[in-house]
Amino acid sequence: MNNLTKKTFWWGIIGLVILRFVLVFLLMNNIPFTDMQFDGFRPNFGGSYWPDEIHYFQLAQSFAKLSPAPNVANLGYPLFLAPIVYFTGAAGPEDIAKIVFIIQAFLFFSLAIILVGLINFEILSAGGGSAFGGKNRKLSLLAAGLFTVYPYILFGILKLADFPRAIPAFHYQMWIVIGADYLSAILLYSGFYLFIKKFNDNKLGFLSAAIIGALIAAAALTRVANILYLPLLFLILLWLKKYRESISFSFAAFLIYLPQWIYNFYFFGSPFTYGYRIQELSGHGLETKILGGWFSFNNVLIFFERVWLNLPALIWILPILILILILGFWKLFKQEKHLAIILGFWALLNIGFYIFFVDAQSQLRYFIPSIPPLIILFILALPPKAGTMPVRTHNPL
Repeated sequence: MNNLTKKTFWWGIIGLVILRFVLVFLLMNNIPFTDMQFDGFRPNFGGSYWPDEIHYFQLAQSFAKLSPAPNVANLGYPLFLAPIVYFTGAAGPEDIAKIVFIIQAFLFFSLAIILVGLINFEILSAGGGSAFGGKNRKLSLLAAGLFTVYPYILFGILKLADFPRAIPAFHYQMWIVIGADYLSAILLYSGFYLFIKKFNDNKLGFLSAAIIGALIAAAALTRVANILYLPLLFLILLWLKKYRESISFSFAAFLIYLPQWIYNFYFFGSPFTYGYRIQELSGHGLETKILGGWFSFNNVLIFFERVWLNLPALIWILPILILILILGFWKLFKQEKHLAIILGFWALLNIGFYIFFVDAQSQLRYFIPSIPPLIILFILALPPKAGTMPVRTHNPL
């Protein structure tokens, strides 16, 4: 039998979660050596993550004291940290490092493994459940496995390329640093899973659309780039003629994101001006009124220039990878256009935003939201011998 049973699939997922725990425990004991400190719960802070965690902690501390202050950070992650700061009485980021490490490295990443496997299964099952020759669960387990070990694959590539920031990049991808990227990812993965699942089950209703809107808006409240996914899913709902659902989606998203606009207006004079302008950057080309010099068109040129200088091999490998991903997208598009558009834009919107963002090439954590759709598109691009996408025999809606 080509496919795995449901029971075997879930045992495989459990095995991957156990593997993740083992890898984290090894990391805590500096295997591989990455200069972990503080009983293995904290990287040696010579990297670029130190200023970010200070910003997150300061805003979280102000929330814990019920006295919000102007800050460069978005609200979502500090709101998540605020109860931890309050109940621990923390005076600095180092005082919450252990509990944040445990939540992100163990709980969040384990949930992400499960979500990647389930999202991949839903994509492959679209149209009747016979995708890839009945290997839906087997290939979904493969996708979850690739997600489990991708930090090590990336670390190996960066070390071979002698990338100067290979260790900080590895720490980011292991979800161990105090940073918004991991809460953002979990919220985003959950929102997309629910959308795809309900779409496949023909149960994308008023309530589920509201929950999806709330999840994606919460992700946007955590990382500003995620706000791009709100109009994407809104337009998909209109495309599906889900007009009532588009209203509930929008209303829930508006309510969740409203605190950020109020905060922006109160401290920075406009709902659409973010705290990034507190720390203006110069010399990065055309600035924007929303995010200042952190976000500029000139950063795209800087991005590719630094990739060329630090990872020249990637310039030659990238076109091949892009062609593989396009193949996966095209195979899905021929059978299920809605899911193909969702998956494609899920990957592209995040990548497109952050290549305009300063130092994106050294901050590979920015691209964490795009990891699941890229893995799934790679799985879809597997040769026909692995199976083919099924032809939809009816409109699920």
